[in-house]
Amino acid sequence: MATAALNWYGSLEFLGRTFRTVAPDMRGHGRKGHGAPPFTVEGCADDLAALIDELSLGRAIVVGYSMGGAIAQMLARRHRDVVRGLVLCATAPSFARRVKLRPATRVVGHVGSAAARKWPGAAHQFLSWRIARHDRKIERRRRQANNEGGHPAAHVLDAAGKGIGAERARINEDGQGWMAWALAERSMSDLAAFIEAGAALNAYDSSPWLPQLDVPTAVLITSGDAVVAPWRQERLVTLIPGARRYFVDAGHDAAVAQPGVFLPTLRDACNELAQRS
Repeated sequence: MATAALNWYGSLEFLGRTFRTVAPDMRGHGRKGHGAPPFTVEGCADDLAALIDELSLGRAIVVGYSMGGAIAQMLARRHRDVVRGLVLCATAPSFARRVKLRPATRVVGHVGSAAARKWPGAAHQFLSWRIARHDRKIERRRRQANNEGGHPAAHVLDAAGKGIGAERARINEDGQGWMAWALAERSMSDLAAFIEAGAALNAYDSSPWLPQLDVPTAVLITSGDAVVAPWRQERLVTLIPGARRYFVDAGHDAAVAQPGVFLPTLRDACNELAQRS
């Protein structure tokens, strides 16, 4: 459900010191969310290949985080000629916790996305309410755990403000500026796309073809991840020939919540791939 700015704001200026860095929104996400084609992993991979060609990037090092990791894998499979290397972060070859429920999830996703496209106004209101409710719950948990106010990534957002627009970097002491910006970023997206993305990830399984993937690959394993289990992430190293693992002692929100740990490792992986390829 994150936009490119929300997921990568702390990384863009940092990586931009060494690399030309492009952070695209996926189908249905961000400012062009509504009216986008249906979300599929294959479709998103094709979109990225077209973007790489449009921007004349040549062969790119593709960094995929969580859902983006699945799309990056698919991009390398379908458009090998545009991929110089892969950095797969907090992601896996499959995500379904209960494989037997995949058919039911597919049906529910189809019905839910169809309803969201039929009644876009109601879908937008529901999405905004649900995200705001989720954010308030997460913020309460953070404050209880840390016994302090504000968002843990506030200092990173402030430092990266010029990369995402100064108006988004204004955060007051209790973190409400962060919450408002994060809510606005996701509320511009399309609820139908979120539903379709969830169903697509539930059905995703690259394990049959990853052993044939001939792409220099680095796998960043978030060892404290409670969303994508570390053992699932480890399977990427096992399946992709020559893949190298890096460990990040953080959870699934490492890119946002623990940039001091995540960013140096991400930079090292990108530099290593640039040298290998």
